[in-house]
This record gives sequence, structure tokens and C-alpha cells, in this order.
Amino acid sequence: MSSTDAETIYERVAKLEDEIALLRNEVDVLKKALRNKIARHEVSMLKKGKDITSIID
Repeated sequence: MSSTDAETIYERVAKLEDEIALLRNEVDVLKKALRNKIARHEVSMLKKGKDITSIID
């Protein structure tokens, strides 16, 4: 590996920060999807006349 191919610590940290941001976005999408699924399930249970307590505030 030549010195021109070497990655500086600052470049590596920047890449890792970008990866973290992407992962956080993916987690947010999954959380929203799960909340929607839970909400649909709660509505379904209410329509059936079942008493529910939401686990999401």
C-alpha cells in the first residue's frame, strides 16, 4: 500500500460517521414500520371489541 493509497484516520472516521448515519436512518424506518404494524393490530383488536393497552406512547 503506497502513501497515496493510505487512508488517514480522519477519512476513516468520516466514513464511519456516514455509515452510522445510514444505520440510524434504517433503524428509524424499521421503528416506524413496527409502530404502524402495532397500531394496525390495535385497531383490529378494538374493532373486535377487545380491550387493549398500547405499548407505544
